Amino acid sequence: MIRIGLMGFGRIGRNIFRILHNRDDIRVVAISDVADPKNLEYLLKYDTIMGRFPATVSVSEGHLYCYGRQIAMLSGEKPGDVAWGDFDVDIVIEATSKPRTRAEMEAHLNTGAQRVILCVPPVDRPDITVVMGVNQDQITHHHKVISNASITAHCAAPIMKIIDETFGIEQVFFSTVHAYTSDQRLADVPADSLRRSRAAHQNIIPVNTNSVALLEDLLPKLKGKIQGLAMKVPVPNGSLVDMTTFTRKIVTEGSINAVIQSAVASKYKRTVDYCTDPIVSSDVTKSPYSCTFDAMSTTVLGDRLVKTISWYDNGWGYAHRVVDLIAHLKSTEGRST
Repeated sequence: MIRIGLMGFGRIGRNIFRILHNRDDIRVVAISDVADPKNLEYLLKYDTIMGRFPATVSVSEGHLYCYGRQIAMLSGEKPGDVAWGDFDVDIVIEATSKPRTRAEMEAHLNTGAQRVILCVPPVDRPDITVVMGVNQDQITHHHKVISNASITAHCAAPIMKIIDETFGIEQVFFSTVHAYTSDQRLADVPADSLRRSRAAHQNIIPVNTNSVALLEDLLPKLKGKIQGLAMKVPVPNGSLVDMTTFTRKIVTEGSINAVIQSAVASKYKRTVDYCTDPIVSSDVTKSPYSCTFDAMSTTVLGDRLVKTISWYDNGWGYAHRVVDLIAHLKSTEGRST
């Protein structure tokens, strides 16, 4: 059994807990969050997007009780605050949404964890950045600080890799149309970023994206060929990556769709969904896939300029990939290269 420590019990942390709460091979044994435990219990029970939690949960005397299990509830704020070794934790999932330095990540290791999985892009370079289905075969036992990339990278990377391997990519520009998130404001109030200070539910808000660097790390052949931006829009869930790609080889709408459909049916069947229906953003809510490729939206201008659209839930598919990554780490224990 793999013993998990959750650092942060926000949207991603609670999604991971939902997926793992009744599994025997991977168990959450400790949760650390600075919020009041009773508030965390309430937000786990009742979720506006995910619905009610499927089992009975309660918090008392420093523990969360769920599925016949007792889970330690801690109040550590930063790496190093929790002695993970006291709980025999194998892997810490850093899900606080706060960018961390390499030294901060190593503090988890110094207090007893064997590995750390980051759910936010780090300040310093990790041992490896991983997107399941794209480069998990590169992980070895030397990799202790592992970045699970970003939600956007999990959606974009498989499509970029499939197109590049078949048709070659000269340049690619993507726009992420992203549902609003908790770091935005409900009304116009001051914030560090002027655009983020505007009301999330009333505006389309352009913001920077950190996914370009992540994608170049994941797909080094495309370094210097990727650019992108993001726009937050007034929907609570359901986002998309609008990708415009200039290819080396001649393409058609049919050839792009055919190669992606065949790849999804084999190498990416767990992480990517191929859809021919006229879906909209709400249709990918609670999708376990990192990416839902919208075959109806594929468009080609001339013979080498192609536009594709891929959808994703704001965190449910990403949380599934964290769990997949944990299972993969277990399956590769002892591998040296």
